[in-house]
Amino acid sequence: MIRSMMNFTELPPSLWGYALETAAKLLNIAPSKSVPHTPYEIWHGKPVSYKYLRVWDSPTYVKRLVGDKLDSRSSLCRVIGYSKETAGYFFYDPAEQKIFISRNAIFLKKDFPSDSRRGEVLIEESNGEPQHDSTTSFEPTVNTDGVLVLRR
Repeated sequence: MIRSMMNFTELPPSLWGYALETAAKLLNIAPSKSVPHTPYEIWHGKPVSYKYLRVWDSPTYVKRLVGDKLDSRSSLCRVIGYSKETAGYFFYDPAEQKIFISRNAIFLKKDFPSDSRRGEVLIEESNGEPQHDSTTSFEPTVNTDGVLVLRR
């Protein structure tokens, strides 16, 4: 799970510890078929709230408390974890290469971690070497025989 989280992002490899803590937290609050309660419910005696969960490495505008009057009041950061001591999140600021905790954030729900090669078609040339082509659109083919499509 951690390897997938780190390979999916463009974050520095030094942040693998935050990926580990986030993966452990997600596994402790995830329901299971074999046990009627999650580990979190067993330890704390109350049900889990999922409303605070965010996508790991999602872009977020975080309000910065220090700065000049003319500076931007927020900076584009990445969510890298959940704080244990306070009700906040760990953020990574790629511009300053700093990690900090904050609660004052606006989470961008439509934008997700970007991989420049995602969505491209991999074309294998006649010489056997793959070549990336971002100009060609790729539509997956789905066999819909016998499938009822409901539209709203």
